[in-house]
Amino acid sequence: MKISILLALFLLTTASLAVEALFTIPDCRAEPADSYVIVLRQSNHVVAFGSLEKKGELLDTGAESLEEYALVTVRNDNGILQATELGSVVYQNGNTLIVRLLRPLRGDFLRSDIFMVQPLRETLAPSSPLPIPLTRGYDDTVADIVAAVSQDSLISITTNYQSYLTRYSNTDGFDTACDWSNDRFNSYGLDSEIRHFSMQGYDCQNVVATQTGTVNPAQYWIICGHLDSISPYSQTDAPGADDNGSGSAAVMEAARIMSQYSFEYTVLYILWGGEEQGLYGSEHFADSAAAAGSDILGVVNLDMIFYGPASEDQAWLHYNTASTGLGLAFNALSDTYVPALEKIVATSPVSASDHASFWNAGYAAMLTIEKAVWSNPHYHQTTDLMANYLQYFPFGTNMAKAAIATVAYLAVPDNTGISEESFQTETATTSMRLSSNPVTSVASTVITVPLTGSVKLSLFDVSGREVQSHSETLPAGSTLVNMNVESLSPGIYLLRLDANGESATTRMVITR
Repeated sequence: MKISILLALFLLTTASLAVEALFTIPDCRAEPADSYVIVLRQSNHVVAFGSLEKKGELLDTGAESLEEYALVTVRNDNGILQATELGSVVYQNGNTLIVRLLRPLRGDFLRSDIFMVQPLRETLAPSSPLPIPLTRGYDDTVADIVAAVSQDSLISITTNYQSYLTRYSNTDGFDTACDWSNDRFNSYGLDSEIRHFSMQGYDCQNVVATQTGTVNPAQYWIICGHLDSISPYSQTDAPGADDNGSGSAAVMEAARIMSQYSFEYTVLYILWGGEEQGLYGSEHFADSAAAAGSDILGVVNLDMIFYGPASEDQAWLHYNTASTGLGLAFNALSDTYVPALEKIVATSPVSASDHASFWNAGYAAMLTIEKAVWSNPHYHQTTDLMANYLQYFPFGTNMAKAAIATVAYLAVPDNTGISEESFQTETATTSMRLSSNPVTSVASTVITVPLTGSVKLSLFDVSGREVQSHSETLPAGSTLVNMNVESLSPGIYLLRLDANGESATTRMVITR
């Protein structure tokens, strides 16, 4: 009798799991199916909601929809404890949590060690890299655009955004900031408009400025940042200088300079609303774009770029598998045009900003953010003031320059510059130089390492796929390493050197 009861309970439980469950699939290449949707794609697995897969690991059961869960990004272990105020934590991977909610999600949940709370949403992010069209070598026009980026302009624009006292998404301060931004975009000769969307029962808005491409007007590159701010006193005092007046100022600076040039592809300059409540503005735009079949080639999102204390004045690059090509392009182009900016790549990219809305819609997108974001004492505070970041310049200027260089290069100025014969990229102790670029058969790369050690050269195509690698142990001093590329097709490749715990990246152009 006991066995029959246990069997019945097992069958009942199994039947319920087959209907609705949150579970992991141990294959990052898994795609959505009729029986489940993917809600999170990680480096070695995906999280799905629906009928439990045979190979899946059960996380939770009994929920009727995704609305019963939230995706939470925490700053540290204390943030995990704070997340339990929302409900039970059913999944954790690094700083990323999924919480089964005790009550419907609101946009005003603010805790010191929680970076972002957003609804759990279906993601259509591809499991393989999307192609990024790198088509040429060094571009003098891009160099001119980067040189025109002004520290004084970034500070002035951010100070203006701060002056509205608060830019929380349902306040007059946010509306006024949107109006000012829209007028400013239009003053640059761009076609700018305020686009409205509904969020949590009230009207919110994005500001979208368009610079139409001369050759490919129906294909888009986007540079963006969220304009809204938040603090414990959001209705009256949320200055948001770094979060995210800084990213918004960089977008405005990009528009100021790039509007003076023509590009082959259309460039969109966008300031989002509703980010702090859960990425609502960017979700509305990305989902609408996907539904319309819009050909968005890539998105560079800036969120908090001014806080750079000593030893942590680095850009933190977040991109998912589908966006590998974009991330590598950003890395290489910033090395070329903004060599002073140090960068690190996130091994577990966070989805706690507007780039994630484009991941969910199946587009290539990336986030550039200050490395020290987790330790920024002014994050989501009334002390998030421009005066607290002046000491860290030119870090913020270099962050803006790198993003602008990337979008300007990828959008292709229609008066493109010439390819250089060779160029060098280096970190403090690691450097490499191509003996010729473009190359026709064999690329001779000079590697300088200060100590005896192992090095690895990796060659990637524009989709981010590794096509060739070479490893060896080198003595101290300059060493000549040959890579035979005769078997590779002509095109643009990214060459990465890893040595001494550091890396350097440069472009390789192969011709025939």
